[in-house]
Amino acid sequence: MPIATARRHAGRHAIAPALVCALLLPLAACHHAPPPPSNATPEKAVATNLQLTSAGDFDGLMQNRLPPADYTAWRAEWDKARQQQAPASDTQTQQFAQIMQMLTEPGAEAKLAKRLQPELAKLRGGPTQTLPIASGILEAAGKQMIAASPQLGATQRAMATQALGVLLAWAKTTDFSDTKKAKKAIELVCTTARALHVQTLAQWRALDYAQAMHAYGVLWNGLEKLLDIYGLDLAGSLTSAKVSATANDGTHATIKLDLTLAGQPLTGEWPMVKQADHWYDAALLDAWRQAHPVPAASVGAPALPSSASSAAPTSGSSAPAPSGSAHA
Repeated sequence: MPIATARRHAGRHAIAPALVCALLLPLAACHHAPPPPSNATPEKAVATNLQLTSAGDFDGLMQNRLPPADYTAWRAEWDKARQQQAPASDTQTQQFAQIMQMLTEPGAEAKLAKRLQPELAKLRGGPTQTLPIASGILEAAGKQMIAASPQLGATQRAMATQALGVLLAWAKTTDFSDTKKAKKAIELVCTTARALHVQTLAQWRALDYAQAMHAYGVLWNGLEKLLDIYGLDLAGSLTSAKVSATANDGTHATIKLDLTLAGQPLTGEWPMVKQADHWYDAALLDAWRQAHPVPAASVGAPALPSSASSAAPTSGSSAPAPSGSAHA
């Protein structure tokens, strides 16, 4: 997230943590105001998910991805988890406050630019071992998260793995030592931090659902703009993706997604299921309902494909919410 770029070695690692965020949020779904959520056809359902992701509208995204009863249950579970957070440690509280002060105090941009000059000079001095090590860690973590995701089928996992490789390759070949770009990145990070209107961890944890979703959108849009400074148009990749149906029997469908990320073409498929005249991601819906049997599908709703069921978690697990909505 943009906040992470303010840490001590931000000049060297500013983009690396952002890559995982950039990958995971489209996978969880997957700048102009998006059209009203629409899932009347499988193609429109996926296309709208991409548009809502690009716009950082994560509440709209969840409403488009889950039937009304399931969305209501998800909201209730989010609120319950928020209320039952473990107390923050003194270290966590102090670190959060220090970071926010560093990013939002008067003259923060100039202070951060001065602080990062030595790191930029090291990057200009030639390759270091730090970035390869960080890339290796991110690659291993990314692959593990992809493999463990209950809502991804085989082709979706393949596409996610390809996307992770493309992002890491892009990071390794991108020049992060450019002083002008670093200045823009610092200004963006500070602007994003100020837009959150929080200074303490207690304030962050006290955000209600609507406030938290707005904050996630602020962070996500900041991330998109940060990546764009260094030449990666993530928003453009999402909104320009080609969505087409390769199969549709009126109840179940398969959607093919073609997009270009960092100049590289990526292709994947999504199984979709129709319920109450609306189309949903079959793997996500099956995973959610196996983990939450109470808001199960109404009588007469079509069964989900076996390929989706095989990817679902056990009854004791929980289908993931958007990456940005992890409870701090």
